[in-house]
Amino acid sequence: MRKRSRSLKVLTAITLSAALFLPSVQAQSAYAAASSEHLAGLATVLQPIINAAEEHGVGVSVDIEDLSGTYGHETIELGSRDAYYSASIIKLALIATLMQEVDAGQHSLDETLTVKPEDVVGGAGSLQKEKFPQDVTIGRLAKLMITQSDNTATNVLIGLVGFDRVNAFIKSQGFTVTHLGRKMMTPAKSPAEDNYTSAPEMLTLLDRIYNAKVVSAKSRDQILEWMKAQEVNTKFGAVLQGKPIAHKTGELGDVSHDVGYFLIPGREIAIAVLTKVLKPEDAGKAQELDNPYVQRIAKATFNYLSDHPAPAASTASAWPAMSLAVAPIIDRAEREGIRVSVGIKDLSGQAGGAEVLLGSLQSYMPASTIKMALVSTLMQQVDKGALTLDQKVKVEPDDVVGGTGSLQKETFPQDVTIERLARLMITQSDNTATNVLIDVVGLDKVQALMDQLGLKTMHLGRKMFAAAPTPEQDNYIDAADLVTLLAKIYNHEFLSAQSSEQIIHWMKAQEVNTKFGAALPDAPIAHKTGENANVTHDVGYFLVPGKEIAISVMTEVTTTGNFDEAQAMGNPVVQSVAKAVYSSLTNDVKFTDVTPGYWAESLIESAAAANVIKGSTSSSFRPEHGITRAEFVSLLVRSLGLSASTGGQPFADVPSEAWYAPDVTAAQAAGIIIGSDGSFRPNASISRTEVVALITRAYEYKHGLIAVPSGALSFQDRKNIPSWASEAVTKAVSLKLVSGYPDGTLRPGNPTTRAEAVKLIADLRFQL
Repeated sequence: MRKRSRSLKVLTAITLSAALFLPSVQAQSAYAAASSEHLAGLATVLQPIINAAEEHGVGVSVDIEDLSGTYGHETIELGSRDAYYSASIIKLALIATLMQEVDAGQHSLDETLTVKPEDVVGGAGSLQKEKFPQDVTIGRLAKLMITQSDNTATNVLIGLVGFDRVNAFIKSQGFTVTHLGRKMMTPAKSPAEDNYTSAPEMLTLLDRIYNAKVVSAKSRDQILEWMKAQEVNTKFGAVLQGKPIAHKTGELGDVSHDVGYFLIPGREIAIAVLTKVLKPEDAGKAQELDNPYVQRIAKATFNYLSDHPAPAASTASAWPAMSLAVAPIIDRAEREGIRVSVGIKDLSGQAGGAEVLLGSLQSYMPASTIKMALVSTLMQQVDKGALTLDQKVKVEPDDVVGGTGSLQKETFPQDVTIERLARLMITQSDNTATNVLIDVVGLDKVQALMDQLGLKTMHLGRKMFAAAPTPEQDNYIDAADLVTLLAKIYNHEFLSAQSSEQIIHWMKAQEVNTKFGAALPDAPIAHKTGENANVTHDVGYFLVPGKEIAISVMTEVTTTGNFDEAQAMGNPVVQSVAKAVYSSLTNDVKFTDVTPGYWAESLIESAAAANVIKGSTSSSFRPEHGITRAEFVSLLVRSLGLSASTGGQPFADVPSEAWYAPDVTAAQAAGIIIGSDGSFRPNASISRTEVVALITRAYEYKHGLIAVPSGALSFQDRKNIPSWASEAVTKAVSLKLVSGYPDGTLRPGNPTTRAEAVKLIADLRFQL
C-alpha cells in the first residue's frame, strides 16, 4: 500500500501533531519503511521551484514515487491537483492497452498494418515524411509513437485498438480524469471529447507498468526500452543527457509535460511533471515558459536522488567547527531553492589536514572556475619548458568574445604575452584570454592533467561562449575536485613552487569581488570566481597565518534561469559561507572551565568557533550546568539554519520581546516543538528525554517521519522512559543520535547539561 505525503504543509501538520515536551498521544508514522531515507527532503528541494513557476504564471503538478524501496516506497504529491490536457503523454495509456492485447495474443509486434495516405497527420514524428500506402509493423508504429511522439503512428494504433478499448482500460485502473477522446491533430468536438490526464493518475500508470501489474514483464521491458530511446529531449532529456532515464513527453500550446522513470540503480523512481500556462496573455507559450521549470524539477530531482542516501563515509564530523558553521547555511539555502556544495581542506596541519565536503556532491556548470584547470595545465607546460610566460601569442579579431574581461576592448590583431593572458584570465575572468590559452595549451592536455590528478568530474570540453553539442563537449566541476586541485597547487604536488606561487599570486589580485571578496574585503584570501546563467561560485584560499585552507563554494539557483536573479540569490549564500568559515578559522575560543581532556572539550570549542554556542561569560562555559528549554531550542534552531520567526507567539509564557522568542516560534512553526497546555516554560531545565524527543523531531523535519524500529531498548533504566517518549527515544537510538552512558543507562529524567546539549546537537548535525 502506497503512502502519500500530499504536500509540505501536510508533512508539517503530521509533525506538529506530536507533542514533544509533555506526555501526549503521538501521531502514527506516515511511512512504513524501516529506512531513514525519505522523500521529504526532495519535497523541500522542489517546492521553491513550483512556487517560482506559479509566481511566473506556470501551473505545475509533480508526483514522484519511490520504486526501489530505498525511500520507503513513498509517493510525494506537490503543486496543483488539476486535470490537464494530456497532450502526448496519453499515449502511455494507449501503449499499455496495446501491450495488454499483445500479451493476450490478439496482436503481435511483428504484425503489419497498412498506413494509408489519409492516415497521415502533421505535428511530431517522421512517419509523415514517408510514402504511402505502406505496410508498417505494429512494433515500429509503437516505437515511433513513444520515441518520437509520432502522431501518424499513434492514430493508426488508435484505429487498431479503438477508443472504447483504451478508455475501458483507463476505467479499469480506477482513473477518473484520464480520457482518450480524440485522435492526434484532430480538434475535439466538445470538451468531453478531448484528451485529459492528471499527475497522480499518470504516476499510478507508470507504477503499474514498471511493476508489471497491467502488462507482462516482457511487455514492461519493451515499453521501457522505447522510453529509454526517447528522441524528444526538450524537457527531462535537455538536462539529463546520458543519464539513466526513460520518459515520454507531451506538449501543446498551453501545456508541457514529461513523465517516466529515473533509473539510478537502487534509487529508481517514477516521476510525472505536468505544467500549463495560467495567464490568458501567455496562451500558446507553454514550451517557452514551462519547459525551463520541467527541466529544473528534473535536474533537482536527479541530483537529490544521486546525493541521497549520502555516502556511508560522511566527512561532516572530520572538522566539526566547519560543519557546524556551514551546514545551517546550506540547509537554509536549500529551502530557498538554492543547491549548495562546499569543500574545505586544512592546508596548515592545524586541523590535522582535515577535509569536509558539505551539501550536494553532484556536478555543476563550472562557469569560470574551470579556468583553474586551464591555468594549472598551462603552468605545468611552463615547468616542462614547453611554454614560457614571456612567450607572445597573436590574438586575432576572431578570437574576441564577450562576457567578462577587458581584453575584448583592445585593438586586434595584437601580440600578447602568455603571462598577461593568464593574469587576465584569473584576475578578471577574461574570456578572450581564456579562449586564446585553450588554443595554446589544448583541451587534450587539460584533460590529461585532470586524469593524472585523479579528478573524475572536472572537465574542460569547450571554449567560453562555445556551444556544447554533446555532454562530452561541455564543462563540469564539483566541489570535491576543486578543493583537491587547490590543495595540490598549494602543496606543489604537480607544479614547481614557483608556478604554484604564481597562480596564487594572480588569485590574490582578483578583481571580481562579488562573492568572497565582498564578504572578506580586507582578509588574506586568494580566489577565483565563476558565474553563469543560474550558477555562482567562488574557490580559492583563506590564508590566515598558520590556519591556511583551500575552499570551494558552489551554488545553483534552481528557481530561475535569469542571470541577475540568480546572482542576487546565490551571491549572498556564497558570502555567508565565506564569512562563517573565516570566522571559524579566526575565532579562537577557550573557556577556563573546560579543562584539557574534558570529554566534550573539542566539540565545545568547535561549536563556539562556529558561533553556534556562546559561553555564560566570555571566559566560562559551565559545561556541567543544566541548559534551559529556551537555550536548547535556540541552539537547535541555529544548528538547523531555521530562520527566526517574528510571527505571533504560540506560547503564553514566551514574551514577544524575549531574546529566544523568534527561535521558539521558528521551532514551533517547523513542527519541532509544541506545548499541549499552551505553555513553553522557557527558563525550566530540559530533561534528557525531552531533548532526545526534540532532536528526533528535528531529524524528521529534515528527512521526513520515520517508522519506529522493531526491538526493545537496551538501556538498563528503560522503564523510566515516559511512555510518550519511547518512540522518539527508539528512533534516536536507531539513528545513532543518542547512545546513553557507559554504564548502560539513559537517565531519562536527568536535566541535560550544557556539554551534553552540544554533543547531542553536533551528533544530530553530523547525521543530517
